This record gives sequence, structure tokens and C-alpha cells, in this order.
Amino acid sequence: VLYRANFQSRALEEAFLRKNITYTLLGTKFFERKEVKDVISYIRAALNQDSTVDIKRIINTPVRGIGKTTVLKILEGKEHELTSSAKEKVQSFRSLLAAIEQKTRTDKASEVIKYVITMSGMEKNFKEEDEQERLENVRELVTLALKYDTYTAPEGIEKMLEEAALASDQDTIESDKEREKKPGVKLMTVHASKGLEFDFVFISGLEQELFPHTKMQEGGTPESEEEERRLFYVALTRARKKLFLSHANVRTIFGSKQIALPSEFISDIDEDLKEDQKPISGIKSIFIDF
Repeated sequence: VLYRANFQSRALEEAFLRKNITYTLLGTKFFERKEVKDVISYIRAALNQDSTVDIKRIINTPVRGIGKTTVLKILEGKEHELTSSAKEKVQSFRSLLAAIEQKTRTDKASEVIKYVITMSGMEKNFKEEDEQERLENVRELVTLALKYDTYTAPEGIEKMLEEAALASDQDTIESDKEREKKPGVKLMTVHASKGLEFDFVFISGLEQELFPHTKMQEGGTPESEEEERRLFYVALTRARKKLFLSHANVRTIFGSKQIALPSEFISDIDEDLKEDQKPISGIKSIFIDF
């Protein structure tokens, strides 16, 4: 199964686990991605300010001018030795954690995640640094959190933290080459699929602003548009026997449902090569037999 953007793997991983289908993911699994771990650490630190592992992870993420020496003094209980400037920065960080902790007591899980992404400065930092992939990953965490919104606070966010911990525990450290050899379905981005071939290939998320990717469209240069088309060609040619193209009619982005339009790339394929499949749960599939 191929996809254009890394954040798409989260829903696919969940679906395979739910159906008890063996799979391996080439690349970093969703809950192991740094930015996802950072958001989770913010919440854990807010709920338990004695969690030194989480505090160390996010006290200067994104950068807020709290250096290693300051962190060491905090952990050693020598906060009184800090300069007034350092104390002010630490107090600002503690106020943020307190605000997050209050949110977990009153708000739905998805709203808590949105608050962390915004108020921590992560969203602003990713936009300024043009880190769209990382921004998409943390926004996907909001979409995941929606299924816990039915619980009253703070139970929803607590259950989400439990799932994140379980998912991380199940992950094993393997190289991509080892994963390629393991039996089961292979999940990977189109970029990661270069040079590989499979009898049966599914390309998921063939929607405008996803594939071709919105970042490339906003760039607006002929080169970026052509690169997206080349990537689509790479994806198509990974299949030896059968190829399935799929797109959702509605996609949840950053916790909100949005109407999705089929990718322009689908209409570029000759009609006599395509065979429409019956839509399942709002997902349209197109079958191509080689």
C-alpha cells in the first residue's frame, strides 16, 4: 500500500491492526515520529510534572531559550540558583503545562491536542521552518483523538495516552531492509517505494491537495507540478499484476471533515484501462489489470 504523505500511515496501521492483518511499515511508525512523541510528552508532563523524561524532552521544544545548564539545575532541585531571566522562562513553561493540565480536565481529547500544538509553538515553528510533513503528522494526532471525544474529560485523553504507550511498546527496532523481507502487507510512501516491485499495489489517498500534494500546488512552479506527476508514475509502475487506485469522498483533516475531490491524475489515465469498483464506506476504488 502506497501513500503520498507520511501522516496517512496512521489510519492504515490502525485498520490493519483492527482486521488482524500482518503488515510492516517501511520508515518510522506513526507513534514513533519525533513530533508525535513531543505532543504526547507535553500532555504527560502536564499531568505529571515529576516526569523528568517528558520534561527534558519538551522543555526547549520548540526552542524557548532554556539551555542544558538550566534544565540540569531544575532536575537537581537548584532552581533557586537560576538567573532572573532563566527563572522567567521556566515559569512561562510551567504556566503552559498548568494550562494544558486544566484543558485535560475540561475539554475533549481532540481539543487538548489542538491546544498543545498551538500554544506550545510547534505549529508556528513548523510553518516558519516549512516542515509540512511534521505539521501534517501532529494534525493527524488530532484526527486520531476524535474517537476519544465520546469520553468525559479527562478519561478521553487518558485512554489516548494508553494507546500511544501500547503502540510504542509493540514497535521493534528493525532496518527497512529487514522489514522488506518480512511476510505481510508492506506500507510505505511513494518516495520509499522507488526501486521496489510488488504483484499487487494499492495507491491510497488519490485526492486533490494530497496527491498531487498541496505543498507542490501552492509552489505553483512547472517543476514542482512535474515532480508530483513523476511520483505518480513511480507509484503506478511498482505494480507487476494488479493496481488499485483509491480516494476518499470525505477526509478528516485536523479533526474536521472535508469534502475530497479525486486527483487530476486519475483522469489522465485512459478510460479503457480503468475499471471502477463499487464504493465501500465512502472510498472509491479504481482497478487496473496489467
